Amino acid sequence: MIQDFLRWMLYHTIYFLIFPIGIAIYRYRFIKKERTYVIAFLGLGLLTELTATWFSEVFGTNLPILHLYTVLEFNLIALFYFSFFGYFYNRRLVPSLMVFFTGFAVLNSLFIQKITEFNTYSRGLEALLVIIFSLLCFYKLLIELSSKNPTQQPIFWINTGFLLYFAGNLVLFILSNVILKENKAFNYMSWGLHSCLIALLYILIGIGLWNSPHQK
Repeated sequence: MIQDFLRWMLYHTIYFLIFPIGIAIYRYRFIKKERTYVIAFLGLGLLTELTATWFSEVFGTNLPILHLYTVLEFNLIALFYFSFFGYFYNRRLVPSLMVFFTGFAVLNSLFIQKITEFNTYSRGLEALLVIIFSLLCFYKLLIELSSKNPTQQPIFWINTGFLLYFAGNLVLFILSNVILKENKAFNYMSWGLHSCLIALLYILIGIGLWNSPHQK
């Protein structure tokens, strides 16, 4: 039964994306500042899902899309944190890491790992950097806590989603090419769990966007 559920999740994750996108459309006028980058992240996710499906049907693989997606995904997430951090941390920190990661990911795709295989080095590094951003975000929230209930803050939910997703998938991102060589059942289980985590990410982002202040 668990295997059937994970297999279902593997092919239906895109439906969970409808939840935060629907909330973003409904409450767009209340969404400000850093949360606009989250909306762009959701739009990128939807576009990538559709493009990757088309690539798989036409070319038999969608891994080249993943190489491009990794760079765009990280930079959008980094801009989200850059906007939220403000001057709390050194303003050069996030932009420097964006330049470093983009350069590394491009060089990795051109000279180290083929675009027809998982870009495990880039994905692993992305996960580590986003985990660091998430922890820095929680520290800022703790220091500047303006409410006894942090769950009332949209950033809390969105940041929790990013932390759980990237921390939960860190090993998978690093070992993707190894896992691909394992039996089909193990592959379904691994990527099914990944789908569960990304579904959780979308749900938490949706909750965060819904909790945006009800005023312009």
